Amino acid sequence: MNNNPNQPREFDAVLGGEVPPPVNGVVLGGLEGVKSRLNSSVVEAQINALSEALNYGDMGLETVIQSLQNQSGQVRLSAYKILRSRTELSSVKQALQDFNPYEFFQCVHTLKAYYQQVHSVAISRDNKTLVCGSGDSRYNSINSPKVWNLETGQEKFDLRFNHHHTSDINWVAISPDGQKMISAGADKNIMIWDINIGKYIAKLSKNLTITYALAIHPNGESFVSADGNGCIKIWQWNWGEEVAILEGHRRSIYALCISPDGKLLISGGEDRTIKIWDLNSRREIWSLIGHSHSIRSLSISPDGHYLVSGSDQRIKIWDMQTGEEIFSFYGHAGWVRSIVFSPDGKTFLTAGDQNIKVWDLASGKKIFSFKGHTGAIRSLALSSNGQILVSGGVDNTVKVWSF
Repeated sequence: MNNNPNQPREFDAVLGGEVPPPVNGVVLGGLEGVKSRLNSSVVEAQINALSEALNYGDMGLETVIQSLQNQSGQVRLSAYKILRSRTELSSVKQALQDFNPYEFFQCVHTLKAYYQQVHSVAISRDNKTLVCGSGDSRYNSINSPKVWNLETGQEKFDLRFNHHHTSDINWVAISPDGQKMISAGADKNIMIWDINIGKYIAKLSKNLTITYALAIHPNGESFVSADGNGCIKIWQWNWGEEVAILEGHRRSIYALCISPDGKLLISGGEDRTIKIWDLNSRREIWSLIGHSHSIRSLSISPDGHYLVSGSDQRIKIWDMQTGEEIFSFYGHAGWVRSIVFSPDGKTFLTAGDQNIKVWDLASGKKIFSFKGHTGAIRSLALSSNGQILVSGGVDNTVKVWSF
């Protein structure tokens, strides 16, 4: 018998675990020690154990995957962050696809817009720049998009001393290369800006009425605008030239989106119809009818197979292959003004009242909901990696959320 208390005994884990520990024994190390600490009531101990689990190969990685089901939100989030760096493994990819990280969004920046009502927000594709357009329904006001560094929340420059709109900015959009930005206003003007140096480039003044929506083609060579006369215009980036007009809506158009492959344009507005256009032939393909109120928001899934539309409280999911309505349900207490898809296309986020909601595309069921602003939310933007959400509301704020 070993009488030295400083030497390992028969059942100590440091011996390699050749002999099963006694029922009342205490595991001191190894993967069993990690698992024991994951059952601790102390969250910090569980999080520390997760990092150590990776030292034990595939079995340790499986322990981290299992921790995505932990009762503690902090532990689940820690496991998610660890697994994000191991996406080369199929088991990790599958686990991350089945996990919803959006419940962990926390506000990291609250930014002030120039005016009370934030109508539109946009994030550059490299996730470095954030812009917003706002207003207070006054004409003859000095109003330009506001531009921030997305990571730090610092304003990059003040465009109002360069050129400006004279009323509300209804929509902002950033070019795919992150070099330029478009803003559309209630003053009937569309402006193009260089957002790297804060320089005004051009003003497009051929509109006869208010521009309500913009969409940029994925190839970055053109963009589309929609106005209060039910008119859609296609513009060339480089020249700022109007190259085509699409007519078919009878009233104001409030929402536009373009399919990921750049072949289809989808529009919706006050006439309660969603129209699908072929951008090559510039002709309407078909109309989707089902909403009983004006359509205020549209978003197409990353694979182009599904369309989500928002109206007065109601959300609809459509099959883009058949035009069939798959789901229809109430989503918010007011107009559903913004919809964005997650990068994997399995979930989408919506805003309309003071809440941001996360939905499962396959079932149409709500996954999570959280209060975003003290007033109605007008616009959402999600970063290309899905890890940063931006929201803009009528409470004069733009909020940056991350997990």
